[in-house]
Amino acid sequence: MNFTRSANLQGLAMQLLIVDDHQLFIDGIRHVLVKLGDDVVINQANSADEAISALESGLQFDLVLLDLVMPGLNGLSIVHHLHEQGIPVPLVIVSGEENVRTIKSALELGVMGFIPKSFSGEEMLAALVQVMSGILFVPPSIAPKLDALKPRRFAHHGGITRRQLQVLELLAKGYTNRQIAASLCLTEHTIKAHVSALFIELKANNRTECVQVGEALGLV
Repeated sequence: MNFTRSANLQGLAMQLLIVDDHQLFIDGIRHVLVKLGDDVVINQANSADEAISALESGLQFDLVLLDLVMPGLNGLSIVHHLHEQGIPVPLVIVSGEENVRTIKSALELGVMGFIPKSFSGEEMLAALVQVMSGILFVPPSIAPKLDALKPRRFAHHGGITRRQLQVLELLAKGYTNRQIAASLCLTEHTIKAHVSALFIELKANNRTECVQVGEALGLV
């Protein structure tokens, strides 16, 4: 799949969107992005709310560079939101967060690549060119970890729904019920119900024990 717009051949600008809460990073990566062409227009969003507004505005972006760790809704939650809303957007994760399961989840939702913030400008530019040509990019240091990721053992816990698994993953990250509700665009009451169901299914007495059992079973 090639995300380079044919409209560029007609002289229209290439629209890029950077989603990151650190202005210093945005200012720095601009110097890399301008090397993609003379007709590059760089837009920015400093929060998940700004990003969603921009992505739902109707403006067609050629590529969106998305950080995973931000206040409020995180990057993966934005990907989930766009996926659920059926909004096709070419996304690449550019983040210092290198949790393999999180990266795998993003790729499964259609993200076109993961680029570590530790990359040099030259490495990042090469990765972006690859992504914009329609080729998935994952760093050589991450790819084997993705391949070796053990499958989750749902067979022994068929009562756990996909939504409850998402809640469990956020519990493992230390999120409060309110933060989980915001991340998954659900009410706090609904999250409490999912947490209670997880306690019953995993035979746990508290959140810490729930996460420990989930980890032992390969669910998180």
